[in-house]
Amino acid sequence: MILPKGHSDKYLKDYREGRIPMGLGLGCLLDENFLHKHGQLNFILGHDNVGKTYFIEWYFLALAMVHGLKFTLFMDENHAGKVFRDLIQMYIGKNFMELTTYEMKQGTEFMELHFKIVDNTKRYTPTELVELFASSNTDVHLIDPFNGLKTPLQYGSNYDVLNELKMYTKTTNKTIYINAHPTSASGRRMAEYPKEHDWAGHIMPPVKADIEGGKAFANKADDFLICHRLTKHSNLWKYTMIEVDKIKDRDTGGAPTSLGIPIMMDYNFGLGFLVGGVDVLKREREKATEYKPNSLNKFRILE
Repeated sequence: MILPKGHSDKYLKDYREGRIPMGLGLGCLLDENFLHKHGQLNFILGHDNVGKTYFIEWYFLALAMVHGLKFTLFMDENHAGKVFRDLIQMYIGKNFMELTTYEMKQGTEFMELHFKIVDNTKRYTPTELVELFASSNTDVHLIDPFNGLKTPLQYGSNYDVLNELKMYTKTTNKTIYINAHPTSASGRRMAEYPKEHDWAGHIMPPVKADIEGGKAFANKADDFLICHRLTKHSNLWKYTMIEVDKIKDRDTGGAPTSLGIPIMMDYNFGLGFLVGGVDVLKREREKATEYKPNSLNKFRILE
């Protein structure tokens, strides 16, 4: 179908008059480089055990608390109970083993309202997973990791899958995040920081082109993040490093991070990241527990 005349008039007028909406931020340092946007296909690349899953759990929880978004998660490598344990611990702001029965109840209620988990005891084709996403009535979807899908990791088939996922985001205005691993070569000795570097001997973060399956993923991505952690560093092991490598639409916010200067995310004892000293989740909890006449407690957290 050929679009009719005038198909872009509204967009062009809105753009000139500054009415194009910005992405959704969290009120922390991350907003300078990365904002959540509707209708996108985004990737998070990182070596194993660097905290990709924990980062996306925190990020989604923050979006739920700040903006009320809802999520469907396909997490092939994580038990649903562990996911909820991590989320509830961050949501309440206390170690899970210290939670009261009431706090457990409130945390579980919030998670069940905002998060749906796909059964990972079976494998799904991309089409089957898209159908599950479409039926879930949520705003955002996660595939973690991409190689958990029932599809061959081959150049042609990768493009077929990515085109299917991309079409879904365009026609529904939903956003899909995909966690992905790099190729084996990116974690070998040749990928260590050089001797003259402060982090000599530690594995360097991958680059976009290192992703399993090749450049098709970077080509099709709207936004592309790289997640890294110096897991064997005596002091910096607790920092998740986020590099923003691609922002397709900078007019709606976001920009790549400067070379070699990642966003440092403090693990904060598993209670939700500190970003530039800001604890987004704690701030939202404190807002929710302020006394507001004639209003309900937003998150129903027990003082």
